[in-house]
Amino acid sequence: MPQRVAIVTGAASGIGRALVTRLVEKDWLVALVDINEEAGDQFATTLGPNATFYKADVSSYESQASVFSAVFAKHGRIDALCANAGIVDRSSLYLLANRSPSTTVDAIPSAPDLSATEVDLKGVIYGIRLATHFMRFNPPAPDHSYGKKIVVTASIAGLVPHPALPEYSAAKAGVVGFVRAVAPVLKVKEDIALSAVCPGLAATAVLPGVIVDAVGEALLTPVRDIVKAYEALLDVEGLDAAGEVREVVGERSDVVGPPRVQTDLGRDMYAAAMEPIFTVLHEEESGIDTNGMVW
Repeated sequence: MPQRVAIVTGAASGIGRALVTRLVEKDWLVALVDINEEAGDQFATTLGPNATFYKADVSSYESQASVFSAVFAKHGRIDALCANAGIVDRSSLYLLANRSPSTTVDAIPSAPDLSATEVDLKGVIYGIRLATHFMRFNPPAPDHSYGKKIVVTASIAGLVPHPALPEYSAAKAGVVGFVRAVAPVLKVKEDIALSAVCPGLAATAVLPGVIVDAVGEALLTPVRDIVKAYEALLDVEGLDAAGEVREVVGERSDVVGPPRVQTDLGRDMYAAAMEPIFTVLHEEESGIDTNGMVW
């Protein structure tokens, strides 16, 4: 069986760095993608010939596309995308500092910095789109193939709203929703298993040290256990893990079921509308059995 080829975004630090290290240990060919060129290049040189660094801004479609093109040209296949790059809120969305008695109605607040949405949500959607395209051109898979995998780093803040990080929470909830919406179609149409990992707080560069210290080590999720959850999803043979959303907190890893429509009318409406809407927007039938969906 040929060596498996993975693209890992956010690869220069934190979860991405640990994931890359583990994949190289398991004889993957790994493309390390990060916006931090110096850190990423230095890290890649420590890993030997199985690792290559590519600088990219995941919030730019063109930047990501150039990486996918280069990786496919180098290896002739892409077996997995680990869409891990992420940042937290870069500005407060609450306007708490604008409550001065001297503030007038004409003092329109400045636009918020929505970089977290650009990286955490748009960057993931871009990556999934590009991975789908390039994976179509993989050579025929050998027997007992693991198949084509896309695993996305979401967050428990995407499962339960986090008032301290509202933009990050919204972006990660969008990631979870996108994975759940798209996974059934990618499974049926593309033979791709799309899934998500939702870690708890981990001591990585994403979080300021003061937050890590305030939470305390006992409540943090070890990065090694997040990597194990990734491994489990990447190593499932075929499409068995398609659509899984896995919460990883502490040393536990649990599949989280989808939200449910609460009324019979809502369920009937959802099922009845899905196929007509899909056909109008995408110009072919979905191939999804709505009777088998979990409500």
